[in-house]
Amino acid sequence: MKLNFSNKTQRLLALSGIIGSIFFFTLLTILGLMWIGYNPITTGMSEIGAVNSPFKDIMNYLGLSLLGIFIAIFGIGFKAYFKNNLQLIIIFILLVIGGIFMFSVGFFPCDPQCIDVTLTGELHSITSTIPAILIPLAAMLSAYPISKIWGNRWGYASFSLGVFSMASGPIMLLESLYNFTGLIQRLGIGFSLLWIFIISLKINKEMC
Repeated sequence: MKLNFSNKTQRLLALSGIIGSIFFFTLLTILGLMWIGYNPITTGMSEIGAVNSPFKDIMNYLGLSLLGIFIAIFGIGFKAYFKNNLQLIIIFILLVIGGIFMFSVGFFPCDPQCIDVTLTGELHSITSTIPAILIPLAAMLSAYPISKIWGNRWGYASFSLGVFSMASGPIMLLESLYNFTGLIQRLGIGFSLLWIFIISLKINKEMC
């Protein structure tokens, strides 16, 4: 499965990773600051899109769903840039599926305080968990093919960011860290989006 695009198209595909990462965190920060009483350290990101949030539609559709589209487009650009092999195909599939599920998260707002009591709330937990696993996994698996082209430092960085992002899930379950849920969540998705950002930036630079 080989994706052939012109240099200009590949640069545009790579730009989606840069724009998507910056836009999501900018929107997340702005909405958090606008919601009086919201604490980004203690309160989860999804609560900005919860059914009782004044910004639920903006967060869900313009934030989470749009981010999913950007991630899927990045996955296409990633596959088009690197050589065609089974490992790259797997990474491509992980990124696209992760993007699709991230897109779907926006249509399932969590219940108040993100405590699942409805089917929609449960679907939010399921759809948000899948990209939280698949995207870090893609980052870790990409370490080898990236290191073969860009050098070991890039491979180490890719693997490390994937591990840090993946680790946020189990860490967040620790009762002693309950008051840092928002911070841990942001670090978790932040490491994944940082990986997407720097890889997109590198691809864009290499295509110049």
